[in-house]
Amino acid sequence: MYRFEVMEKKQIILSDKELWTDFISGKNEAFRTIYETYFFDLFKYGCYFSEDEDLVKDCIQDLFINLYNYRLKLKLTDKIKPYLLTSLKRNIFNKLRSESAQKKRQLRLDSLSFDYSFPEETCEKDDNKIVLLQNAMSKLTTRQREAIYLKYVAGLSYEELSTVLNLSYQASRNLICHGMERLRIVISNKTLFLLSMIRKVPYLNGVH
Repeated sequence: MYRFEVMEKKQIILSDKELWTDFISGKNEAFRTIYETYFFDLFKYGCYFSEDEDLVKDCIQDLFINLYNYRLKLKLTDKIKPYLLTSLKRNIFNKLRSESAQKKRQLRLDSLSFDYSFPEETCEKDDNKIVLLQNAMSKLTTRQREAIYLKYVAGLSYEELSTVLNLSYQASRNLICHGMERLRIVISNKTLFLLSMIRKVPYLNGVH
């Protein structure tokens, strides 16, 4: 939900659908709100595909420029975040594919590397926990790492997850289940510990 101050100092709460409708109808305040609300989410997500922060920021900028320029042709949506994440991922893929083509390497969207791991702050500087978690994450496929990040850190529902990953609802659930099962095996079935570590990721500390 998004809050806007009005002249009477009352607050109007807009849903995703209402905010998006305001945006595509040309209201600049709605466009600014979408940008400010999701820039950091997009930046963090993009940096797991590429360590080049300038490339990620360029892709985000291109995303919002295209949104603004083609807003009249956009379809309605009631799920802004997965829409933006999906668009950014494709922008980054296109950039990286162009670079890989110059090096005569092929790159597929579904095999795009996602290098998510638990930041050291998650384990409060406990070296043993850091090694344990990093080792566990390294055992997952890149799709499993991305799915776990989107579900437990970015907070997407399974329906939203399926949109970003271009999978069916059931396939998204299966991907999470298989990834979590593999993590549980690696860390000796310490399920509660695992989930608490995932959710303690310092996700809102600001862009580094």
